[in-house]
Amino acid sequence: MRGGDDLRIFKHRGDIYISAGNRKADIEQKVLLILLAFIIAFTVVFVVLLGIKYDFSAKKFFAPENLEEPEVYYSEELPQVEGKTNFLFIMSNTYTEEIYVCSIIQVDLDSTAYKVCTFDPGTVSDGRSMNDIYKTGGAGGVAGEISRMLGCDIDYYIDQNTDGYKKMFSALGNINYTVLSDIRYKDSSIYGFNIKIKEGDQSIDGDTASKLLRYYMSQKDYRTVSEILLTSLSQQINSENYEKRESLFSKFIDSAATNITVKSYTEGEDGMRVLSDETTGVNVYSVSPVYSSSSVTAESLSDIRGYFSK
Repeated sequence: MRGGDDLRIFKHRGDIYISAGNRKADIEQKVLLILLAFIIAFTVVFVVLLGIKYDFSAKKFFAPENLEEPEVYYSEELPQVEGKTNFLFIMSNTYTEEIYVCSIIQVDLDSTAYKVCTFDPGTVSDGRSMNDIYKTGGAGGVAGEISRMLGCDIDYYIDQNTDGYKKMFSALGNINYTVLSDIRYKDSSIYGFNIKIKEGDQSIDGDTASKLLRYYMSQKDYRTVSEILLTSLSQQINSENYEKRESLFSKFIDSAATNITVKSYTEGEDGMRVLSDETTGVNVYSVSPVYSSSSVTAESLSDIRGYFSK
């Protein structure tokens, strides 16, 4: 046995010899690994806790300080609505009880549409003109006669004098309307009016709208009168006015003689909500009467009935 050699005694075959020097090194290595694991664990916990308090996301780090997050809007589901309702609209002279405008309007929730037909106030039915019927029976009498003439019900009537129409129109807001040609017209009667308006796109207020309606009625241009009414319906029944519906209904009651009650108004709120929503696409239709003398022809009545039957 030479000096410096380790004594190796193998009691059993397969025993492993570990020198005293290597055993010490292994212990130190294990201690270092444990210490390193502790440091790593401590660092991870520290960073997580710090991240909870401060936003260290890459998006936050690279995004400009003044960048605003886009707002996300979720539209409420609209109610399911159906049915058709017919209205008679009359604009009249307060003092003479003369009808200026006589139109029937259908709000069709089944096909999401507005329909309008404008009659001459001198239209004769069963020997009497609408003007004569109005003077004795009011708008309710005219509604009843038109129902009989067409063979379909007129559910509600709205009777406004020119002042009431202007005020209600102004409360609902101006409309954008395209005038097809220059208009310069003067009605020199005691309750006459003057109108001067240029061809092209115009912002129409209540006063101008009432004059346009009277002007086109004087020209027996019933189709254009219906178009103005359809434009008003399409633009003034909107989300902003829906939010103000209670105050607007109060103004409407003050401006008109009508059989629309608070109950019928409340029952129609869902329909108003659908029609006023910006996502709703509303169709518009008009039909004009054809006259033989002062009476609507049978063929024309049949055509109009097709639009307003329920």
